[in-house]
Amino acid sequence: MIRLPITLLVLSVASATASAQFDYGVSAGGVLTELHAKDMDNPHVTSEVWNVGRTAFSAAAFYRERYSDFVDLGFDLLLAHRSFNTDYSEGGLGGGVDKTARAELDLLYIGVKPEVRLDAKRYVVVRFGLMAGMLVGGSAKGTSRIWSVMGQGSLNNEADLTRDFSGDFRFAFGFGFRAPVGERWAITFDPEATIALTSMLTMGAGMRGSDIGLRIGLSRRSNGKSLSALFKADREERNAAPIW
Repeated sequence: MIRLPITLLVLSVASATASAQFDYGVSAGGVLTELHAKDMDNPHVTSEVWNVGRTAFSAAAFYRERYSDFVDLGFDLLLAHRSFNTDYSEGGLGGGVDKTARAELDLLYIGVKPEVRLDAKRYVVVRFGLMAGMLVGGSAKGTSRIWSVMGQGSLNNEADLTRDFSGDFRFAFGFGFRAPVGERWAITFDPEATIALTSMLTMGAGMRGSDIGLRIGLSRRSNGKSLSALFKADREERNAAPIW
């Protein structure tokens, strides 16, 4: 699954031309979110998730190259909000910890998403790739209880549990529709689904989820030097004799 996006990325870089075009812009929209606890065979490690915010707002800034006859390179920065209640614990014969939190988290995803064109004018593309998320805001407040069979323990009813959460790693698949407005501008429609490959929770059994949503945006086309051109040597440099 990971080898295919890498192969398409290499092909797109190799096919770049000196007069490359690219689009850049911003978009925003709504997302339907699903989040669930990960099943574990270990009875000493548990997680539970409920009261998940099913709808959320997301916004993105994107860069999409337009030079290839088949596959183009694309990047985006996506801001997403996740809201949920969770209970998670780790324990053993000697003791353990049990935590309950209400989380309101803001995550920033960096996406690498090659695009396959579906028509000659690139009005429609299919897009897929990988997204790496990081926690950039929000909080997780709740209760933390540490217990021991020796009778020693502690209870904190106002615990800050934000550090127990992080960004996750996701696979993304979607389509792109481009409606030109004038010579350089266009309105974009980007339906997309993402599936978490790792957990947002750094302890306990963990949690994973998926999103499906639609963002509508505005893009501008430029004839400037593309990012892929930075990885290509100029024609004169390629033909030059080696210097020993």
